[in-house]
Amino acid sequence: MKTRTWTPAIAFAAAALLAAPAPAAAATQDDGTTVTLYTGRVGTRAVTMYLQDEPAPCGGILRTISAVYRYDGVSKWLALDANSDRKGHLALVESSLGSGVSGALMLVRDGAGLKGKWISPDGERVLPVRFDPAPASARKRKEMAETLEKVHYENDDC
Repeated sequence: MKTRTWTPAIAFAAAALLAAPAPAAAATQDDGTTVTLYTGRVGTRAVTMYLQDEPAPCGGILRTISAVYRYDGVSKWLALDANSDRKGHLALVESSLGSGVSGALMLVRDGAGLKGKWISPDGERVLPVRFDPAPASARKRKEMAETLEKVHYENDDC
């Protein structure tokens, strides 16, 4: 799985964005990794997203964010490459094996959820986005962690 190490400024912004009080649907593991299952909408389409926020292997304030999402009942899981800026915005670029970049999500925390915009690769379509934390059993979190690993492996390592 591809991991990303960020500069301290970017990492601090990402940590500030994602380290807000964890929603009840989020689970924090012993190593400080937080995993959250979200449901929501991109425009009028229902979507599900799984986001994993973990300490970087080198320690400090650096964080590594990995995510996948899908359009419910319509698409396979799409890999999301994460980045952040100093203002706490979260950028997630969606892609899938064989089709390349299919859009980007520009998000900010809104209470326990995330809100923002989805932008098409050509920049012509912009849709509103809203994600809210969804309850997830330990079994569901395990399933999603395996999905995350598989999707990133297929997209980044093969």
